Amino acid sequence: MTTVTQANVYEQQQQRALYNMMNEASGPSAADSTSAAGSDGDQPTYLTPEALMVYCQTRLQGIDSQVQAAMTTQQNINWEQGQVGSLLNEISNDSAAAAGGVMSNPAECQTLSQSIEDLITQIQAKDPGCSQLAQLEQLHDAVMATGSGPYYTPNPDPSKPQVFHGYYNGGNSADPPTGQNPPSNVNSDHDNQMGTNELTNFTNTLNNINSSLGSGAEMGMINIQSLMSDRTTAIQLTTSILQSCDDGLSKIADNIGK
Repeated sequence: MTTVTQANVYEQQQQRALYNMMNEASGPSAADSTSAAGSDGDQPTYLTPEALMVYCQTRLQGIDSQVQAAMTTQQNINWEQGQVGSLLNEISNDSAAAAGGVMSNPAECQTLSQSIEDLITQIQAKDPGCSQLAQLEQLHDAVMATGSGPYYTPNPDPSKPQVFHGYYNGGNSADPPTGQNPPSNVNSDHDNQMGTNELTNFTNTLNNINSSLGSGAEMGMINIQSLMSDRTTAIQLTTSILQSCDDGLSKIADNIGK
């Protein structure tokens, strides 16, 4: 005859084995284990439905925060690619306006430099970890060096001096950049002109930046898929263990009195 005590011992052993399986499969943190175990932090000899629900909730909260961060990164990349597309259109218009292989428009040379600077400033605020910031800064300096060179714009505060717009090279990365000299590996004639060959190089650089952003987006989607799989696994494990506990209790009830 199976006694109630024997059934309880068996049930505790089964639940401990399930607890260990859950920890090995899902790898909860120390905080997760404490939540599941109770306020004293010791591993329980059995798992209550309440402890399992706390474990599942803690696990899902951790995964959901990672998913949210990954989705924010995806949104930033989509926005950045759209802004790079706008720069590509601007350079395309400059190429179309070139006569004899040269775009001679001082105002547009400054405008193009300012457009790239504005994008860099926005990315610095919105997505400071963007992998393509350095490449955009180099592009800005190349455009400025062959076009307008450093320039001044009116200060929003009329009582203060005009705002200097220089190079990222040799300066800080603040808004606006303050470097006095362009990189050594770019054409630096400051003639307010851009050749179509230079515009083609700028286009290629922007296309490479867009491609790199796209690759980052693809890796981000793979990461999101992995996180969603982890989320499903956490729910399935908790559901399975709760069902096993319920089945064990049913067996105990069936054996009482036999």
